[in-house]
Parts: sequence; C-alpha cells; structure tokens
Amino acid sequence: MRVDLQPAYILHTRPYRDTSLLVDLLTPDFGRVTAVARGVRKTKTPKRQLLNPFSRLLVCWQGKTDMKLLTSFESDNHFLSLKGNHLYSAFYLNELLVRLLPEMDRHNGLFYAYEQSLNALQLEVEIEPLLRGFEFRLLEELGYALDFTHDVRSGCAIEIQDFYECHIQEGFYAAAPDIPENLLIKGEWLLAIAQGDYSAPLTRQAAKQLTRRMLRPLLGSKPLHSRELFRQPAG
Repeated sequence: MRVDLQPAYILHTRPYRDTSLLVDLLTPDFGRVTAVARGVRKTKTPKRQLLNPFSRLLVCWQGKTDMKLLTSFESDNHFLSLKGNHLYSAFYLNELLVRLLPEMDRHNGLFYAYEQSLNALQLEVEIEPLLRGFEFRLLEELGYALDFTHDVRSGCAIEIQDFYECHIQEGFYAAAPDIPENLLIKGEWLLAIAQGDYSAPLTRQAAKQLTRRMLRPLLGSKPLHSRELFRQPAG
C-alpha cells in the first residue's frame, strides 16, 4: 500500500530506535496513522521542524502493517502560533485523538472539525465552548453520541423546566425524587447543549461533567497529561 500527498496534521511524535521518530498523524482519508520517520533525529535539518505537533503537511507513506514508513513529507504552508491555555487546549485535543481514535479508522468530518478547532484556538476564542463541542463531536464519531432532546425511556421531548438523570450508555431520563442534587441535569441545559449553546455558566458546567463521565470509561485509568498543563503556574 502506498499513499501519496495526503493532507495530515502531526498529533504526536516519540523517539524510535537511535535516529528515527514514530509519528502519529491525523488524515482526512485514513483517520489516525502511525508511521516511522527514519533518520530524522540524526541531523538537525529544517525539515525535522516540520514534524512538530499542529503542523499541517502533505505526507507520503507505504506499508500494510500498523507501522507505516513515512517516505516523504512537505509543508502545506499552513502555520499556527498558539500560546498559553490555547496551546494547552490544542495538546488536549491531540491527546484525545491519539488515545481514542483507532488506527486507520476514517473520520473525514473529524479531521475538518479538528482543523477548525486549531484555527479557532489561534484566534484565541473562548476555550470551554470549543473543547466541549469537540469532545461531543469526537464521542459522536466514536459511536457514543447521546440524544439531548428526548427522554430515552419515555420517548417524550426534553422539557426545559424538568430535571433528568443520565446513563452514559443510554441517555437522559426523568430524575427520580431521591436522586442527589449534584446528579440532576436540567432540561434547559440539555437543550442548550444540543444547540451548541454554552453561553450560560450552568450549561458549561453540566457539559463538562457530562463529557468527563462519557470519556472516563474510554480513557481508562491512565491520566491525560495535557490536563496537567492547565495546572502549571504562570511563568
């Protein structure tokens, strides 16, 4: 198998043997691809700098196994300058994709959602709405989407003033009278999430709690390193 001039973003790199790198790529036609870039660590060339996270490249690789050989790569002349929490947020997106996206599982729409997210982070948009939107999109692509507009047990439409419980594998249903208050989710928040409207603080809080709950079983016990970046003191 040989692939030529596939658009790709660098998600992550790590040393491989003495002089090479293992490179995780996100592509529109092949999803996440892991490839070996041979010899790129033995000399300090400008081309080595292209293999940094968030670089958009045109890449060529060959091979049928899980470990492809990166035969060539060149800049796609799309450069980003991220800083502070917007940079840490981009690392968070990369880590989610590396941890959760199966190898060679095509998600064309996810590639462009990721690209739009990076461009928005460069413009220093508000971070929380962007992250929640991407997390829900990733969960949808992986087959774990929930219906935010209907009670999964009764089939009735979610009502703004009512409160609901969540089963992360089923969906939302009318809350029992004795459920702890911290587990109640107001219909108003669910309908706002369905519309991608995170303007209200309580909606943001509910969305963050939901994505954490939904991602936890997929991520397992290994912590996300990128979350630690947000806890580092400034300077």
